[in-house]
Amino acid sequence: MAITKSETAEPESARPRSAIHGRKRITAALLVAMMVTALEQLVVSPAMPTIIATLKGFTIYPWVISAYLLASTVSTPIYGKLADLFGRKRVLLFGLGLFALGSILSGLAQNMGQLIAMRTLQGLGAGAVGPIVLTILGDIFTLEERAKVQGLFSAVWGLSSVAGPFLGGYLTDNLGWRWVFLVSVPFAFLAIGMLLFHDDEPPRERRTAPIDWAGAGLLTAGMTTMLWIVLDGARLSTSSTMGLLGLAGMLLILFILRERVAADPILPLDLVTRPVIAAALVGSLMIGAILFGLDVYVPLFVQGVRGGGATQAGRALMPLFLAWAVSVAVAARAVVRFGFRRAGIVGSALVTCGNLLLVVGTIEPEYWRVCFAIGLIVVGFGMGPASLCMILAVQHSVTWGQRGVATGAVTFLRTIGGAMGVGLLGGLLASELGSRLLAAGAIDVDVAAALRPETHRLLSAKILLLVQAMLGLALRDIYLVIAGLGLVSLVCTIWLPGRGSTATHPSVGNREQLAEEGMALAASEF
Repeated sequence: MAITKSETAEPESARPRSAIHGRKRITAALLVAMMVTALEQLVVSPAMPTIIATLKGFTIYPWVISAYLLASTVSTPIYGKLADLFGRKRVLLFGLGLFALGSILSGLAQNMGQLIAMRTLQGLGAGAVGPIVLTILGDIFTLEERAKVQGLFSAVWGLSSVAGPFLGGYLTDNLGWRWVFLVSVPFAFLAIGMLLFHDDEPPRERRTAPIDWAGAGLLTAGMTTMLWIVLDGARLSTSSTMGLLGLAGMLLILFILRERVAADPILPLDLVTRPVIAAALVGSLMIGAILFGLDVYVPLFVQGVRGGGATQAGRALMPLFLAWAVSVAVAARAVVRFGFRRAGIVGSALVTCGNLLLVVGTIEPEYWRVCFAIGLIVVGFGMGPASLCMILAVQHSVTWGQRGVATGAVTFLRTIGGAMGVGLLGGLLASELGSRLLAAGAIDVDVAAALRPETHRLLSAKILLLVQAMLGLALRDIYLVIAGLGLVSLVCTIWLPGRGSTATHPSVGNREQLAEEGMALAASEF
């Protein structure tokens, strides 16, 4: 996430990109590699209710998403340093191989614990792909050429975000849930083969700052402990909970202390304490929690409450990503024209209102389809300006030499927000659902059996209706919490610069170039 010495020492004009042969083939390999991880983020969620019905473990299933996100996020800056030390190709091949292995083992998992462990392995591999792909593009293309090539990678992200949920649902209903993990394996091997044959990376002098292993370890341990408390807090004794809270707090304090003295910190504290950047980082944290929260808990409503299949669950998410794809086409120019603050307020307000429509859909069952479709469209239209204003405001607030660090901090916090948000919402959902069922006199009910049409027969009609009703009420409150996160992001936009600040950009120069750069960032946001 930080700018390495090797990156800053080598000027743009000094890189002999025009002499590199087979750039088209290398680019094709990078497109396949990017597609593999982009698709994997979105095919899993529609399959989760079916996975829970098969493997059980309703109370810990958010770990399937959170473990992947946490592993990929924390490992990303480390891979960037390793690429400077050992070469881009080697590290990318290692990451793709680890991702493929994790995918295969995830598809073979026999219980929820195994699946979580293998998803962690898969996430550790995925963490290498994004930064190394972008680094290789920087090695083989000039700045002007990258602007054109970015369109291809933006198209990959766009197609993956729209097709991913539907593909995940289709595979689950027609081939089985294990295929949502196995489907990416052939493409990972294809990317590996293409890189082996076509990417002949020349030897270069490697110079980089020390890898912040201690910071990465402390952050991972602290976040994992927090997730443990959130997901298993209801089953822990008071003393155990307090002990784990103390441990998590100590680990995170040690992380902060470590970042203050690290030569190249994972999260640069001198930047994140500035008001504008701090507000954007908190806003990005909220955006990540909202996005991944909807990605996980909308399919659960469709299948667990309305009795739909995985294909229907995947289709329910499509309005969100279609609207987001449309919004990014205009979001960058809107941010530049109206200012970071105003665009952020509008975007965050739309995100909040869209989630409130989901709440209405849980209260009025006969209108749930309309409410969910319109609500997710509204959220999608808000996501473009809401997320983009954060990252552009941060880039606007720093010098050219700090842009890589600052941009990385925003995306880092957004993904951490997704990991923590999914876990927090999952803990709240499990706790509330358990309390509601207990109050209704339903003890030791197999909630997982209500999450898949094929397993409804395992419950009596009365118990099935009770579980669906209680789950619907619990999810209503989850969507209310997500709407509250939208309000927090809206408050954060108050500290962003206003319209006058977008007249010029210190590292780009004018509004037109800032808008073009913003569109490239927005198109690859997810």
